[in-house]
Amino acid sequence: MSDAARHVDRPRVARPQVDRSHDPERRRRILEAGMGLFSAMPYAAVHMDAVAAAAGVAKPTLYRYFPTKEALFIAGLAWTLADLRDAVGAIRERDAAARLRIAVGLALERIGALSPALTAIEGRGAEFGERSRRVLREGFDGLRGALADLLREGVASGDLAVPDVDLAVLMILGGIRMAVHGTGRRAPASAAVADFFLNGLSAAAAPSRRTGAPR
Repeated sequence: MSDAARHVDRPRVARPQVDRSHDPERRRRILEAGMGLFSAMPYAAVHMDAVAAAAGVAKPTLYRYFPTKEALFIAGLAWTLADLRDAVGAIRERDAAARLRIAVGLALERIGALSPALTAIEGRGAEFGERSRRVLREGFDGLRGALADLLREGVASGDLAVPDVDLAVLMILGGIRMAVHGTGRRAPASAAVADFFLNGLSAAAAPSRRTGAPR
């Protein structure tokens, strides 16, 4: 049999194709670079050229992942909130009050840095505003579970007295959201917000200044 005959019916084995357009590591790098710029600069000052350069990718590659700056920001917002949820769940300090302080600080730092951009994107149209609010709602739903676990651990250890964990979590998240969103300003100091949640509104008993018997 000739060589030509031997090759007539031989099936061709397709080589596996690597789809680089959906590389998770590259996508993470783009999101990390983009959110770093959105956190540090006014929304209008962030350009896709700068994002591509910061992420170390070509501009056409960036547009394959995110066709617009708005799409990049909204995807980055969801990524930031999911990463924040994981970070809260990974806090390992033994004292529950310390864990809560760290959690509040992380939320204020990461969400607060994006507050001006959130305000700016809501002003770009009803569609973008609704999408960003939906991502915030979903992201805060994810945070709710992590914070609830933190509070329940504090109650079980005796470090915290929380009559209603679900209500406390809603108040914490609502306070954080109001503190960082809707004003376009940077978030307040995390220590002050954490103290408010931990100490409430009650006034501490003032120490007595009397040193002798009452007259």
